[in-house]
Amino acid sequence: MEVVFIDANIFLEIVLKDKRSDDCKKFLYRVLNEEIKAYTNDFIVYSCLLHVQRTDKSKMKDFIVFLNSFDMLEIIRCSFSDMIGAIGYINTYNLDFDDALVVSSMLKNSVGRLVSFDKHFDKVKGIERVEPAVL
Repeated sequence: MEVVFIDANIFLEIVLKDKRSDDCKKFLYRVLNEEIKAYTNDFIVYSCLLHVQRTDKSKMKDFIVFLNSFDMLEIIRCSFSDMIGAIGYINTYNLDFDDALVVSSMLKNSVGRLVSFDKHFDKVKGIERVEPAVL
């Protein structure tokens, strides 16, 4: 079974009905049907909620209900050691803290594939970034 980590932009595409939301829906449908094992972290969830709040507060509850419907999505709680690890990735790969925390969470949990539209992850060793349409 394919194992992936899901970045914030995949969820936000759907919730905010952006141009690539159909590809993201098809991908998440495969997660829902347990064809793909998926992880994300709690920081991603909070970041998405903050973004949705800034964009359209009325969609916040819908986003939480949407995420809660994915029983097979494992949400990793970030530890202080994950955060310290992220600082190293900030320096090594010139990433923002949130992206470095994604890398830290992935590598700690032995997840090698990241579903994301953010191409700056392509420079990170040990991670393969793929877009939802590829899966």
